[in-house]
Amino acid sequence: MLWYQRTGAGALLRVAGMGILATGYFAAIWLQSRATAGALNGDPLAYLLAAAAFLCGSVGSALAVLGTHIFDRVEVAQRWRRPD
Repeated sequence: MLWYQRTGAGALLRVAGMGILATGYFAAIWLQSRATAGALNGDPLAYLLAAAAFLCGSVGSALAVLGTHIFDRVEVAQRWRRPD
């Protein structure tokens, strides 16, 4: 049995997704406070915070919504399969 097929794995993945969303939220708030303090032209920390907010928002929302279904197998059309 794979780890994500166990009973509490769905809840764990959803809670982890909410935690990642919270991290992205705090990165966005920090970026906003830096932007209101002054210009961000060429500021590497601003780029890092923007990337962190985007990635954490994307990954966190996917985990929070899908849970264990993120590991579901998807059937691919024959046209897009690798030749055996």
